[in-house]
Amino acid sequence: MDTRNRTPAGGVVAQCSDEAACTTLTCAVCLKEIPADAVKITDAQDYVHHFCGLDCLELWRKQAETRRRQSG
Repeated sequence: MDTRNRTPAGGVVAQCSDEAACTTLTCAVCLKEIPADAVKITDAQDYVHHFCGLDCLELWRKQAETRRRQSG
């Protein structure tokens, strides 16, 4: 039986102890490296949440909304 945690999209969530290096990134790196247009992609949201934190996830979403308004 598979009891591993999964994302809403069904991907396996790795436990920090299972990873070779479980380091978090600064929010500035996430905001720069992860495209704002990926905000609707569940895996991208999971990545930002896991590696950058909840506060950064909210900033990333706001940044995406601001860019969407400016372009549309």
